[in-house]
Amino acid sequence: MVRFMKKKPGNISRKKVALILKDVIEDFISFDDAFQKATKNQNSMKLSNKDKAFIYLLSSSVLRYLTQIDSTIDHLLKEPIKKLPSNPKMALRIGVAQIFILETPTHAAVNTSVDSATVKWRALVNAVMRNVAREEEKYKNIFNDSPKVPKWLLDRWKKNWPNDYLNFIECIQDIHPHIDIAVKSNISKWQIELNAELMPNNVLRLRETGLIADKKGYDEGEWWVQDYSSQLPVKCLNIKENDEILDLCAAPGGKTAQMISLGAKVHSIDLNKTRIKRFKENMKRLKLNTVIENVDILTYETERKWNKILLDVPCSSTGTIRKNPDILYSKNEKSVSNLIDLQKKLLEKSWSLLSKGGQLIYCNCSLEKEEGEIQIMKFLQKHKDCKIDKISSDLIDDIEYSVTDEGWLRILPNGKESVKNRDGFFIASLKKVS
Repeated sequence: MVRFMKKKPGNISRKKVALILKDVIEDFISFDDAFQKATKNQNSMKLSNKDKAFIYLLSSSVLRYLTQIDSTIDHLLKEPIKKLPSNPKMALRIGVAQIFILETPTHAAVNTSVDSATVKWRALVNAVMRNVAREEEKYKNIFNDSPKVPKWLLDRWKKNWPNDYLNFIECIQDIHPHIDIAVKSNISKWQIELNAELMPNNVLRLRETGLIADKKGYDEGEWWVQDYSSQLPVKCLNIKENDEILDLCAAPGGKTAQMISLGAKVHSIDLNKTRIKRFKENMKRLKLNTVIENVDILTYETERKWNKILLDVPCSSTGTIRKNPDILYSKNEKSVSNLIDLQKKLLEKSWSLLSKGGQLIYCNCSLEKEEGEIQIMKFLQKHKDCKIDKISSDLIDDIEYSVTDEGWLRILPNGKESVKNRDGFFIASLKKVS
């Protein structure tokens, strides 16, 4: 009689982590999508919330520290880890992450790494991991001294942010990044209900971890997840009741929800069908109404001119790596260049839709100056009917160190203001003059 051994939950969790890592690193699927795919496809057992939390923590930790992990493993192999097939690569990465990041007991880290490898590769994984275990202090030092982010990004940050890039990396490697939310109304109530910290500009920061959808008020549509920095562009519009606003590149809809909650009538446009679907689901949960069009802004035709436009352009998203560590590996120099060109076209098109005397907010969650400061400086040089509408602390609290001499906002992930560890963001308010 053949006996089937019951699979251990820990082994299954680590195999799920390996699937997520493969999807992100090799197939360039976003981390959130890869996580949802792995945790919903429960072939062998039903995952508990605790299992899902562990899978999220381990897989995101590997991604945050992948450059260091691979550099360390390279010291233990005859050839670079990148030449190995996917299965042993992921097993070794999971093992090193457990020992040096999550501080899992060494024997458990070794055993679970071997278990997550296929039979063909278990001997190699076992040998490498036991070498790490035998000389843990030696390899811990190698790990700590290894490059912490991919070279293309490190070179950029050293050039553009010589005094700040180490702080950026520190933020990225926080394995428990906070979650901020925006509330439709009655913020005092939800601060208490959610045991949240009240930040400047009426942003709530959750103190407790756990699945977002399980928290009070989520299903009822009382609030939505939106980082502190991401909530600031809307505040620059100084919205009045019944203001009519064009929201471009609007999905998944956090800023649209903000504007509607402030009394605006919003017309939202986005090209991405998947993001539009999520946008509509979010608006339904929040019980908010807006016009949503799934069209390409660059070919959008209308006779109408708008007095207020919000343009949150697609970008490299390097300001959000601490929550989206897949960006470290899904983006590169070429993709940044392509995005810069798209941003330029979107800004030109948006400007043509703005009425004289109107205000356009240009923003993105990138730390790359070519996507922010340089993009706007080039636009100003070309358009004599454009001037910077300097962003004032009368509209936004706690921005003393983020307002530049030019009058736009450059929000760094770990700035000098009271709010630490937030998304990096660029915001410019442009005025159309005659």
